[in-house]
Amino acid sequence: MLTLYHGDTSTCSKRVRITLAEKDVEWESKYLDLAKRDNLDPVYLEINPNGVVPTIVHDGKILYESNVIIEYLDEIYPEPPLRPSNPYLRAQMHIWMDRIEHVLHRNINTVSWIKQGRYKRFEGMGDEELQAVLDSQATEEKRLLLKKRLAQGVSQEELEFAEARVAEVLDKMEDTLQESDWLCGANFSLADISVAPFFERFESNKMPSLTDWEKRPKLGAWWVRTKSKPSFQKAFSFKRP
Repeated sequence: MLTLYHGDTSTCSKRVRITLAEKDVEWESKYLDLAKRDNLDPVYLEINPNGVVPTIVHDGKILYESNVIIEYLDEIYPEPPLRPSNPYLRAQMHIWMDRIEHVLHRNINTVSWIKQGRYKRFEGMGDEELQAVLDSQATEEKRLLLKKRLAQGVSQEELEFAEARVAEVLDKMEDTLQESDWLCGANFSLADISVAPFFERFESNKMPSLTDWEKRPKLGAWWVRTKSKPSFQKAFSFKRP
């Protein structure tokens, strides 16, 4: 039995749902309402002390961190394979997954604080309510980052730096896709799955500088192929209970 703790709009949850759909695996859904901070419930923190989604429980074993989960799923459900058999391409897949998580994901969070107005959810809160939000953060690292954001916001310099890093990743994707349909050769892989949910977010949140397909035509064609896949459509069709 495989159980998935996840959120409907969480990009990391979507990675896992795409992978499960590719594998045509049945799973039990444990939906967490992130807006209500279900992920910070003490019961859930016993399962995932980082207080993030997704988490899977497979035959009693707990795993979190979405890129770790999707690679684990490809190990235990090998068909269809989502990792290149060629050692060099598999190494490139890991490089892409690391770049997506530690460059794209990290910097898009900074951009989203301003461009998506994430700061607005805290407007109007009193000191006690804000402190309660800070105290509820699952880790000290998250608490300190949120405290800094609430006190100082995001400077124009920080925003421009983050936007430049995101653009670098997209330009690298464009260059790579000159040679193949997918990021790691001829076949769809975990690298494509790892990054796909961000592009849905770029489109839904109307971020035109990140969806300028005239500037990056190969990336635009990749996105059309990706979102046309049945696994993508199934993963993104999930609705909260």
